[in-house]
Amino acid sequence: TPTEYEAEYNLLRTGEYSRFHGYAYDGIWALALSIHAVIVRLRANDTRISEFSLTLMTFLSVFFFFFFAATFQGPVRFFRNERKGQILLKQFQKGEEVKIGEYDCLTDALDLAKGLPIIWRGGLDPPMDRTLIVIERTRVNLTIYAVLCILCVLGIILASVFLVINVKFRNQRYIKMSSPYLNNLIIVGCILTYTSVILLGMDSGFTSVTNFPYICAARAWVLMSGFTLAFGAMFSKTWRVHAIFTNIKLNKKVIKDYKLFMVVGVFLMLDVIILTTWQIVDPFYREARQGQPVVSTLFEA
Repeated sequence: TPTEYEAEYNLLRTGEYSRFHGYAYDGIWALALSIHAVIVRLRANDTRISEFSLTLMTFLSVFFFFFFAATFQGPVRFFRNERKGQILLKQFQKGEEVKIGEYDCLTDALDLAKGLPIIWRGGLDPPMDRTLIVIERTRVNLTIYAVLCILCVLGIILASVFLVINVKFRNQRYIKMSSPYLNNLIIVGCILTYTSVILLGMDSGFTSVTNFPYICAARAWVLMSGFTLAFGAMFSKTWRVHAIFTNIKLNKKVIKDYKLFMVVGVFLMLDVIILTTWQIVDPFYREARQGQPVVSTLFEA
């Protein structure tokens, strides 16, 4: 029995202890049983092992046939150069090594009822056998985005009201003196800039993957057009005031609105050339990148 073998091993060993002694014991028994099976096979043919006249390769083939088929009480056998048998499962509990179950290699059965219950660290569930990797997309904070969208919509509504007032009362003296048509360009530029904020906050969660590159292109076109209209119109008006007040000869110098529109048109033309070249040479595309891993504290034992 295993207990008798363990006692005899402890009696005969000279101080050294090897945890592989059981494997050696089973291996020797497997060799002995294989040789015995070969002898029995030869006796069946009225042949002694000393009279075995076949080649060495033939003998080895017969020997290994019985070796790999060897089984004996315990239950232990060798299969594909591996020792198959029952494995005792133990765990340290309260400073002692206790049995928690058995695993049968022959039937591939795990029995945790033959022993004390397993004590898992951190709770009743077993720990994970691998690192759990959860891939999450970095998204725009929905609350912040909603607040900004509301503010932008209010800005668009307010700008639209100013646009209606500027068009309706364009012949009023104060509005007429401030170049109402340039004011319209400034208001339209502000509306486009507010719209670009909404577009810049959109990510792939609000639209499909196919349409996302078009959203990226719209961001650039709307933002640059809005900034150029608003800044270009204000720059033109400022330039006209500068030209009038720096007139040394104090001549009556009139700068028509169409000249100011031409300045804004030049700025817009530069934007169109730059954006068109950009779209042709290096068009927008969607690319997903993996960021730095973050260790979560939700799954710690």
